[in-house]
Amino acid sequence: MSQPENNYLPQEPAVWALVLHWRGIDYTRRCLTSLQDTKTKNFRVLLVDNGSDGNEGEALKKEFPEIELLRSQVNLGFAGGCNIGMKYCLEKNADLIWLLNNDTTIPGKTLDLLLEVSREMPRAGALGACIVEHEGEGKEKAVQARGEIDFIKAKTFLRRDAHGRAVDCEWLSGSNLLLRADALKNCGLFDETYFLYFEDTELCHRFRLKGWQCVLVPDALITHTGNASTTGKRRFWRDYYYTRNRFLFFSQYLKGVQKIPAFAFMFAHLLRHSIALPLRGEQGKNQLRAELLGARDYFQHSLGRAKCLDWCEED
Repeated sequence: MSQPENNYLPQEPAVWALVLHWRGIDYTRRCLTSLQDTKTKNFRVLLVDNGSDGNEGEALKKEFPEIELLRSQVNLGFAGGCNIGMKYCLEKNADLIWLLNNDTTIPGKTLDLLLEVSREMPRAGALGACIVEHEGEGKEKAVQARGEIDFIKAKTFLRRDAHGRAVDCEWLSGSNLLLRADALKNCGLFDETYFLYFEDTELCHRFRLKGWQCVLVPDALITHTGNASTTGKRRFWRDYYYTRNRFLFFSQYLKGVQKIPAFAFMFAHLLRHSIALPLRGEQGKNQLRAELLGARDYFQHSLGRAKCLDWCEED
């Protein structure tokens, strides 16, 4: 899996897989085990322990001694945790950095399929594999992942209509994202004001504005459990960050009167939920609370890690 430091084979790109771990050690263990089937030359794995309880990264390092380990003392969110890992990989002269959620498993040939396309398309700053969602009890659902942005309705989509060897996208899911080092050096890393959710959309959009492509490779696959770190009461984190960062992203990239329809759709969404969610019991009320807090914090410019989610910290 690994090569001696900086002893890269000629003509072969140096590729680092970056797995971010905070919770769900069994998922992370399964992800790291699956990466052992990747036989790509000049391939290494970096595990970023993003402030896990009990220093779980050290335990995983003992189980997988071939990996590199980087630890943050606090949870920096997806954006911040990935950023410290990407800086580490860039310092190690990585040519490509493969971001992987800890709840993914990766077939052995996936990386080679992505690299084939990256060689053919030197302006592909970001490449992604298609996602197969794991639904439990052995059930899986194929989900195409052609990211699309609707700036009028202020919505993002992952479409299921991707076909061909390489498909141009407006954004790619951060659950698996192969990033070219040259594009990162040109455009920058994740915007840490997002902390969690929409940071992948924002980075891809920034790439495209600077002339880089975001490309889906339909023949390459990963399996993804989805939201493994935000279960129980932490599921309301998703409602908070999605709402806040949806306002943030579209306000950042729409100017003047372009914002009017987008904000109208976002406010209409909140209004509908304000009527419907209280009728769905305690869970609906908590979801509405999280969404309204997210909207409030956007307008109060309270960004980065939320300071108002202590009520849903525990499962």
